[in-house]
Amino acid sequence: MKQELCKAFCDELSVQKVPAGLAVTTAFAGADGDHIGFFVIKTSDAKYRIEDDGVTLPYLEGSGLDFSSGTRGDALSELQSEYGVSIDHETKEFFVGNLTEGQIPAAALKFVAFSLRVRDFMLMTEFRVATTFREDAERLLRAAVNGRATIEENVPITPKLTDFPADFVVRAPGRKPVGVFLGTSDNRVLEALFLQMRNQHEIHEPCSIVALVEKPRTLSTRVRQQATNRLEFLTEFRGDEVAAVERIAREAIGRGTSSIQ
Repeated sequence: MKQELCKAFCDELSVQKVPAGLAVTTAFAGADGDHIGFFVIKTSDAKYRIEDDGVTLPYLEGSGLDFSSGTRGDALSELQSEYGVSIDHETKEFFVGNLTEGQIPAAALKFVAFSLRVRDFMLMTEFRVATTFREDAERLLRAAVNGRATIEENVPITPKLTDFPADFVVRAPGRKPVGVFLGTSDNRVLEALFLQMRNQHEIHEPCSIVALVEKPRTLSTRVRQQATNRLEFLTEFRGDEVAAVERIAREAIGRGTSSIQ
């Protein structure tokens, strides 16, 4: 049994020499399908360091996860403490340092286990980012309309445009409703475009359909172009959040009435 277990764990282990030391690829893979790997670097005559490629942490942070404080920061710190892993804040690498040659195998196993656990954050990244975007947008939009309009969630813009509900519908007295589609993907914006074209050529209901995207690279170039040309407007959120939602509020309420303090 021991031999079979060793074979199962080691047959797909790949070790290659690189200028800095050894590059190791394991049989274990994260949810994205990429195999877990690490480097073994000799830092002095008798000491070694195990480190990753410095991509994992920047990827998570770039996806909107903030580890500098709060629950996420605490969770990562606990994980690091459990596995004895540190962060090189200059290179963004996870690493275990000050190892003797004899300590490398056991430390490597723990580092792989840590790497798998860290990738659990990736499973929730897309959901968390979308949820945070939605919550932030709703909070600022409600502040912008400041009681001068109602905001409904996940409802049709009008009774005749029921194919795809808008994320938010802003209704102000005496004005046409504004359907806000959060551009979290090409598909979501294409739904807004479908409603816009159907209303323009078939239904003819008085309403505005707009898209709010989190950041520039959320959409493909083609879909962004179509949305810019065909929707009432498309506006970007991150980096200029207040102006983005105030533009929507002005569309719903009228100019000169929207202000976030």
